[in-house]
Amino acid sequence: MDKMTQKLSSARQASMMSAAEVLLACMVTAIAYLTLFGIDEKFWNVMILALIVPWIICFPANLYGTTQRQRLMEVADKLKASHHRLQQDNKDLQRRANIDGHTGLINREHFLALFNERCKQSANNVLLIVDADHFKSINDSYGHPVGDKALTLISSVLKKVMRKNDLVGRIGGEEFGVLLPDTCEAEGEVIAEMVRHEIAGIMFEPRAGVYHRLTVSIGIAGVPPSKERALSMRNADSALFEAKRRGRNRCVLYSPGMREKPRPFYEANHMQNTFALRA
Repeated sequence: MDKMTQKLSSARQASMMSAAEVLLACMVTAIAYLTLFGIDEKFWNVMILALIVPWIICFPANLYGTTQRQRLMEVADKLKASHHRLQQDNKDLQRRANIDGHTGLINREHFLALFNERCKQSANNVLLIVDADHFKSINDSYGHPVGDKALTLISSVLKKVMRKNDLVGRIGGEEFGVLLPDTCEAEGEVIAEMVRHEIAGIMFEPRAGVYHRLTVSIGIAGVPPSKERALSMRNADSALFEAKRRGRNRCVLYSPGMREKPRPFYEANHMQNTFALRA
């Protein structure tokens, strides 16, 4: 039906264009003939030819031209629609590349990239590293799908508690990073405690009739703009290690001189290099 309508439209356009051209041809022919020969017995024969010949030539040419023009317009519309779909697909791919599939939070790479940008925009920032307690035992006892469900519950609390401008991402297996812009350390402690309390109140049921208490340990560290990201991450990680060492399910603010989280592979390599140098 659409194709028939388009054909009728093309024929109509070609007829209108041809009629205008034939009328113009008749006017030019009449003026030229009258100027040169005046009115005689051949005048009307010439006018009939001036009417028929241009119509025979113009109508097929105009019909072909209008048909091709409509086809080009259809192709242009299809290309425009395809370009729009391609842009949407690229946006979806970019979003999927930046989003963690299990929790819906941004992934580690995107979190670290935005971390640097956000820190430059405000003078006082606070970093929280949130780690699920005894998460390995959940995976071992109930399976990884149940562990993923636990992470989803924790991420839902983070989304609920955090403010509009806060940056939240999953930066490890059971580890989450939170950047609190325009926030002092005291405020960061309050927010961290809210997160810890909300998660501790979750009714997690890994199996029917079986309940498991979810808790998290949270390391807190200030992030001045002048400090490198690696140092801030290491400070928050040290505070998290201290929270684990004190019994888990607690929030700890980093303080200078706090014991760093052990790095056995790094320390083993460092010791091996030291002995090699001494030898």
